Amino acid sequence: MLICPVCTQPLVRVEKSLSCENKHSFDQAKQGYFNLLLNPAKKSNQPGDNNEMVQARTRFLDAGHYQSISDAINQMAIDLLWQQQDAEILDVGCGEGYYTQRLHHALADHQINHELFGLDISKDAIKAACKRTKDINWLVANGKKTPFSEQSMHLTLNVFNRIMPDSLKHLCHPQGHVLIASAGAHHLQQLKEAIYDSPKFVEFDAIAVMKDHFKHVQRQQLDFVIKLPPASTQDLLYMTPHAWRSSPQTQQQLLSQEQLELRVQINLDCFSPLESEHKD
Repeated sequence: MLICPVCTQPLVRVEKSLSCENKHSFDQAKQGYFNLLLNPAKKSNQPGDNNEMVQARTRFLDAGHYQSISDAINQMAIDLLWQQQDAEILDVGCGEGYYTQRLHHALADHQINHELFGLDISKDAIKAACKRTKDINWLVANGKKTPFSEQSMHLTLNVFNRIMPDSLKHLCHPQGHVLIASAGAHHLQQLKEAIYDSPKFVEFDAIAVMKDHFKHVQRQQLDFVIKLPPASTQDLLYMTPHAWRSSPQTQQQLLSQEQLELRVQINLDCFSPLESEHKD
């Protein structure tokens, strides 16, 4: 399942260490995660979200504003896995672990036996995820070249992250699925209208991005309104690129509102691998 990021040989866990036959070894951090991110894979000393962004996202998600998104992901996963024995699952770009943890609990509630991995390139994010639960395998690693053997995942999640079809193809079991949550055209419409002079409302086309390796199975669209107090508005700004794209004056105007109403529009797409991908 896990492979060495140096030589791609299988990794074997002995107590708090992972090692391969070539004697490459990775010790478990005191927080409970394994760091499998090699220095050549890093573009900076601290890749991914920083601690400020992680804490803002944690507060926002724990306030329940996106719980219905999580619930929809969980239900789709349950529908896909309820007959799967010993399901292997990966959340790519899991961040601080909100969706990952809630998925773990939902699957356990439905008695679906599984092993769940949460992977992110941000060490700050994975450290925060470790505080949620120790029942998930948390990894600091590269989502483009994940440390997993080929076709090992029955379900791979990609929630609001960059989509890398080649990596997802490598991971997906022949009878497996990929779930992708992406923003619809009018996601956070009012926020964009407040920040940008000419806001663009263009839907990201996940189906087109995935079409070379995957068949589109189904789509569920979520479209609802959230009402944010100033503290949650600030967290939303800090957990997205909108914070550095907006002026201090615009941010202050948003934070001065007693309640900010925002449209949330999400596409949840399910994919299965094309049959030709797995023919000899």
